[in-house]
Amino acid sequence: MEIGTNRFEMNSQEVAEARRQAQAVNARIRPNSSEAPNELGKESFLRLLVTELRHQDPTQPMADREFIAQMAQFSSLEQMRNMNTEMGNLLRSSRSAEAYALLGREIEAFNQQTNIRTSGVVTSVRVQNNEFTLMVGDREVSLGDVRRVQGTQMQGEGGQAPTMGQLQQ
Repeated sequence: MEIGTNRFEMNSQEVAEARRQAQAVNARIRPNSSEAPNELGKESFLRLLVTELRHQDPTQPMADREFIAQMAQFSSLEQMRNMNTEMGNLLRSSRSAEAYALLGREIEAFNQQTNIRTSGVVTSVRVQNNEFTLMVGDREVSLGDVRRVQGTQMQGEGGQAPTMGQLQQ
């Protein structure tokens, strides 16, 4: 690199090292699976910042406010990721409550892919891969296929909601 000018050039060793680093990053973000990351994560951001600091012009180091701005961006990114995780947890909790609230209730569901209409009392709830499935008679119904819910819950003995044993009889 030339110092004292606004032109930066890398020698052959620096070019080779930059290519090696780029290939390593590309190998990580293009895994053999079909899921490739589509966003920068915390580790990527820090690696980028360290690389930037390592290759900066010594005669013009990064200004303090630039560094502070990048750290603020990093902090915002981390907070947004945490909020996204919590929103996912809240959604799963809400879907769970929705599915279990249907136990003992009469529903009507329609699956648009198979054109099958199902109605009856929900006797059990199954969770698989964060998807809720309701058992209505001998059929499994996706929670998303429910179109109508009867207003009152079936009642067991003494006016209480039925137990699982009562529902299975």
